[in-house]
Amino acid sequence: MTGYKNSSLDTLRQEFHVYLDDRILTIDLFNFEKRTAPLIYEEGLSPGNDYLTLSPVWMSNNIYFVSGSGGMVYSVQNDTVKRIDNSFDHGMQYGAPIFEHEGTLFKYGGYGFWSNRDFFTYFDMNQNEWEVYHPIESKVVPQGIGYPYVIKDKNLFHVFGGSTVNPNNRREQLSNNELWAFDFKTTTWNFLGKHEEIEQFPKSIPYRNKLVLVNNNHITVIDIERNTKTVYLHSPITAQINGIRYISYAGGRFYMFLANSTGAYLYIVQEADFFGKTIEQTNFYKNQAYWLKHGGVFFLVMLFIIMIFWLLKKYSLSRNKIKLLDNGLRYHLKFTEFDQESMAIIRLLLNEKEVSSSKILQIVEKPQYSPTHNERIKVQKIKDINIKIGVLLRSKEDMITSFKSSQDRRIRLYKIHRENFDIKGIRKRKKT
Repeated sequence: MTGYKNSSLDTLRQEFHVYLDDRILTIDLFNFEKRTAPLIYEEGLSPGNDYLTLSPVWMSNNIYFVSGSGGMVYSVQNDTVKRIDNSFDHGMQYGAPIFEHEGTLFKYGGYGFWSNRDFFTYFDMNQNEWEVYHPIESKVVPQGIGYPYVIKDKNLFHVFGGSTVNPNNRREQLSNNELWAFDFKTTTWNFLGKHEEIEQFPKSIPYRNKLVLVNNNHITVIDIERNTKTVYLHSPITAQINGIRYISYAGGRFYMFLANSTGAYLYIVQEADFFGKTIEQTNFYKNQAYWLKHGGVFFLVMLFIIMIFWLLKKYSLSRNKIKLLDNGLRYHLKFTEFDQESMAIIRLLLNEKEVSSSKILQIVEKPQYSPTHNERIKVQKIKDINIKIGVLLRSKEDMITSFKSSQDRRIRLYKIHRENFDIKGIRKRKKT
């Protein structure tokens, strides 16, 4: 197919999209009617470039094409290709899996500059920039991985395979055989075990809570929950792997887009017809004596239970708290930047139950201005802080309030709703 760039399955609208250089072909999966619309590129983007060959991710009823090497993010809105990020091609996350979690684009790991990343990044739609995902509550995390396989099921993210960098020879890539699970609910990593080396597969497809790997000779299904690796022969349709441009799974069907010298075809295959005869089924990973060297089984089980209760308690207390950073406030995955004077006022109010107007005035006053002018600056600064926190929390209530002192009515005092902040985190930060 001339000018083919990519394909995607819109499960909400039940449409299949084929992206070409200059147009979009849409197939209605209810009646299989086809329609074509011209593809428009916003100013600064050149038609024919590889924007649409990047990894497609559906999120919040929109499709995004995300770079696997740098921070570029493109979207197609009203048949117009737009670039929405403020990033650049940093080349530090080659082979990073790209996925959606609770309405946010994520990447994990990736290779660049003779090293692999060992952390998550996410795309902040408010800032249109990539941020590092934190905090991670685990004391142990997997080593950095490039080009891994992943299985994401709700809050659980499993990562395995891929390659790591030899720390003694950073030009050498080593096969990774560790299986790890990350829980987005508790923000903890868990080592599950080790698996045999996985050969590179040209096609990998998320399938229910499993992963389908398709190569020229067979199809492999990896099921982490049941700890199985099942190998199948090809069915007559999947045997045409060399012509497959795109495969996805939804609602009990596989959607395969094939293009070869005879034409382009969309096959919709029931999952029972997708797999051929079963060749073998084995355990995917084996539990090693990884944890046993740190103590007895009973001790580890008790420690694990205590840790889970501690993490759940800590998570329930802190999940709806505002986090104080050096240059602003974070609430859930949203961040609002504040100037240094505003941050100094917030820290002062959090460290004391009641703060006099004069103390706040000392932070913002300028010697070149009159007392009246400085008072106006202070009032405006408090107002600006309340507005920005209100936007962050989507609340109309002022976080900072003022009142007259009960001991001296001439003195105005200020206080902040400290219960909304992660006070423990603030105290830790202060000690460091």
